[in-house]
Amino acid sequence: MNVADVNARAWDGEAAGGSHWAEIASEEEIREARAGKPAIRVTIDKHVPISWIEKLKGAHVLVLGGGGGQQTPILAAYGCRTECADISGGMLEKDRIALEKYGLRADLHQMDMQDLSFFADSSFDAVVSPVSLNFVRDISRVYSEVARILKPGGSYIFGIANPALYIFDDRKLAKGRMRIRYTLPFSDEISLSGKELRRRIGKGDTVEYSHTLETIIGTLTESGFAIRGFFSDGTSFEPIDSFLRDCYLAIRAIRVED
Repeated sequence: MNVADVNARAWDGEAAGGSHWAEIASEEEIREARAGKPAIRVTIDKHVPISWIEKLKGAHVLVLGGGGGQQTPILAAYGCRTECADISGGMLEKDRIALEKYGLRADLHQMDMQDLSFFADSSFDAVVSPVSLNFVRDISRVYSEVARILKPGGSYIFGIANPALYIFDDRKLAKGRMRIRYTLPFSDEISLSGKELRRRIGKGDTVEYSHTLETIIGTLTESGFAIRGFFSDGTSFEPIDSFLRDCYLAIRAIRVED
């Protein structure tokens, strides 16, 4: 199974089906960004603190795994020299629609975030990545690539799911019932039976991985990053949020000198 191909098709379906992540930025959001007050999200609800992005005006920024018409046009409106790399053509199309609607420019690339060889070393001032690492089997490859393409001192701002989210039976959760089913770390490839995995893929679901906190944080620092900011966020789904407050994690890391 080629996980990247499966997830590309799944996100194409999300883009066509009106996913939360495929609602293009509003006129107000673009107006605010042009006025120097960009509001971007890398988790479900909370906006990234302005202190994390205020120095990025005029900077070269890559939106990684963030197609959908949100972060890319907002950062472009703020004055960033913006590019977006996403595995889904459908999500990139949302970026194209938003950029054309608001008269903005950004370079769009369809690619797997585990291979950013298209980009030269030390070519970006910042990488901004909404929750997408949970669709990658080995996030150390992503960290390594991001470290390579960032300039020393550059920012890596990203969101990721709290591993604890993956303990629940998602079918019962959709009905508002909390039932612990899986051990961690979770992997659709290992935690599910072959029949259940095929059924999910046939429905257009993504293949996901919970990762561990050791991998999320420890591997990040081992890859040449120092953490300079952190916050957590909910899911906007009351049954989960009432049980687990820190559902999504947002991290600002700086590429340190070797």
